[in-house]
Amino acid sequence: GCSMVMAMVQGEAAAERREKEHREKGETAGANITSFDVEKHHDTNDGSNFKVVLRVRPPLPRELNGDRSFEQICRFQGNDSVTVSENLAALDDPKEAGNFSSYTFAFDHVYAEDSNQLSVYNNTARDAVLSTLGGYNATIIAYGQTGTGKTYTMEGEPEPRTRGIIPRATEEMFGYIEDQACDRKKFLVRASYLQIYNEVISDLLKPERTNLHVREDKKRGVFVEGLSEWVVRSPKEVYGLMQRGALTRCTANTKMNEISSRSHAVFIIILEQLEYLDEAQASSATAGHLFKVGKLNLVDLAGSERVRLTGATGRRLEESKKINQSLSALGNVIAALTDTKSRQHIPYRDSKLTRILEDSLGGNCVTTMMAMISPAMESYQESLSTLKFAHRAKSIKNQPHINEDLDQRGLLRKYEMEIKKLRGELQSKSQDVADKRRLLQLEELRRRAEADKTAALTALEERSREFMKEKAEKRKLEQRLHSMSSQLIAGGKEQETTAAMRSALRTEHEKIHGEYVRKLEDLERERQVLSEDKSQIDRYKQLLLKQRDIMIALTARLNERDEMIMRLQEEVDAYDRHQRDLEDALDQKTASLIHLQRVALEQADSPDKKAELASTF
Repeated sequence: GCSMVMAMVQGEAAAERREKEHREKGETAGANITSFDVEKHHDTNDGSNFKVVLRVRPPLPRELNGDRSFEQICRFQGNDSVTVSENLAALDDPKEAGNFSSYTFAFDHVYAEDSNQLSVYNNTARDAVLSTLGGYNATIIAYGQTGTGKTYTMEGEPEPRTRGIIPRATEEMFGYIEDQACDRKKFLVRASYLQIYNEVISDLLKPERTNLHVREDKKRGVFVEGLSEWVVRSPKEVYGLMQRGALTRCTANTKMNEISSRSHAVFIIILEQLEYLDEAQASSATAGHLFKVGKLNLVDLAGSERVRLTGATGRRLEESKKINQSLSALGNVIAALTDTKSRQHIPYRDSKLTRILEDSLGGNCVTTMMAMISPAMESYQESLSTLKFAHRAKSIKNQPHINEDLDQRGLLRKYEMEIKKLRGELQSKSQDVADKRRLLQLEELRRRAEADKTAALTALEERSREFMKEKAEKRKLEQRLHSMSSQLIAGGKEQETTAAMRSALRTEHEKIHGEYVRKLEDLERERQVLSEDKSQIDRYKQLLLKQRDIMIALTARLNERDEMIMRLQEEVDAYDRHQRDLEDALDQKTASLIHLQRVALEQADSPDKKAELASTF
C-alpha cells in the first residue's frame, strides 16, 4: 500500500550513503551490458541455477506508531545470513536465550531494510537478464506475506532511483540491442502479461481473453494457449503494457495492505536473436545463421495471508482461500523436488501456478526466488514460514540449456522466412508482369498491324478508284484522238497529215502510256507491302495463341497448388484440435486419478492400510 511504498522509499534514501561507498568500490553497474558480459556470464556460471535471496522491508508507520512498541525480529550476519528471534536482546544473554525461539538462515544474498532497488537489481536480477540475453529461460519469483514489498521490488515507482526489476531489466535489454545493432544481427522483443485469479488464467493486456489453458509440447515447453504477445521496440512501450495490465489486475484493500494484490501476475519478455555467420550474405536466403530465444518470466505472487490478520470476509475470504491453496501447491512441488524419494511424481498439475512455473522449478530455466518478509514482531509467524519455505527451495536443481536453433515457431525467424517468401513472390510477380507486358506489346503490335492493314486496303481502294478514273480518262482521250484522226480523212478528201501533227500525237500517246505504267508499278509495290504486313499479322496471331495456352496451363497449376495447400492446412488444423483434445482428456484423467487416490487414503480403515496405499501411489 501507500504506507509500505513510503517506507521502502525512505529506505532508499537511507541507502544513498552506502550506495556512494559501493560506487567507489565498483559494486554498481554503471555501463550497459555488452556481448562480453553475456559471454563471460555464460563461461563463469558456477552451476547454481536456482538461487534464493531474502529482502527485509523497512518497518511501516503503522508498525512504528501502533499500540504496541515496535520490536525488531531480524539480525543480519553479513550479506548472506539472517537470524530471526522472538526476543533479539535475549540472544546475547545465555541464560535467556533458550526461552525464546530463534532461527538462523543462510541464503545466496540477504538484503537488509536499508537496501535500495539498484543494489537488488545489480546483485540479483541482472544475472537473469544476462541469462536471457544468452538464450536461456530465466525466472524471478517474488514470494512472501502480503504487504512485504513484492510488487514494489518487481515494478517499483516512476522515480528513477525507485524503479523496480522489470523496468531496469527492460532498459538493459534494449541498451544491449542498441549496442549490438548491425546488419549481421537482428533482434525481436515480445511481451505478455497474465494473471491467475481464483485459479483462472486471464490475459491482462486483452481482458476479454479469460479462462486460458496451459499447454505443453516438446519444442515450446509449457505455454499458455491464447495469450497475446506484443512486439515492443523500446522501454517506453514496455512501460505502457505494464500500466495497461496494472489497471486490469485484481487488487483490494485489507488490514495488512492498502493495495493488496489478489492475483498472481507473470510478466513475460521474449528476446529472439538472429545472427548471420557471414555479414556479406546477410540478405541471402542460403546464408548460415544462429538463432537463439531467451525468455524472462517476472513473477509477482499474491501474498500469503492469515484470515485472522487480514479480516477477510465474503469475496475477499474466497480469494484468500484460492491464494493460499495455490501457494500450498507451490510448497508441495518444492517439497517434492527437494525430497529425492518422491522425485518420481512432482504435483505440477495441482494448480495453474505450479503448471505455469513447471520449467522454472526443476526444469529448463535459471531461476531466482526472492523471499520478502516484515521485520515486525506482529508478523513473526508469517515471516518464519516464508523463511522456511525459501530455505527449502535452495535445494532445487535446474537444468537450463540455450534455446538455440529452435523450430519454426520463433517470430523473428517467421519474419525472416516471410520476407524471403515475399521477395520470391515479388520476383515471380515481376516475371508475370514482364510476361503480361510482352503480351500487351504483342497485342498493341497486332492492333497496329490491323490498323495499318485497314489503312493500306483503304489506300489501295482509293488508288484503284483513281486508276480506274485515269483509265477511263485515257480511254476517252484515245477515243477523241481516234475521232480527230477519222475526221482528217472524212468527206472523201485525201488530206495529208502534217509531220507536226503526227509528232504531237505520238508525244501525247507516250506520255499517257508512261503514266499508266508508273501507276501500275506503284500499285504492285503497295500490293507486296500489304502482303508482307498480312504475313506478319498472321505470325503475331500464332504467337499470341501460344502465349495464351501457356498462361492457361500456369493458371491451372497454381489452382492445383492452392487446393493442395488448403487440404494440408485442414489436416494440420485437425491434428492440432486432436492434440488439444488429448491434452484436455489427460488433464481430466490426472485430476480424477489424484481425487481417487485421496479418497482411497481417506477411507483406509487403518494406518497400515494408509501406509500401504501411500507407498503404492
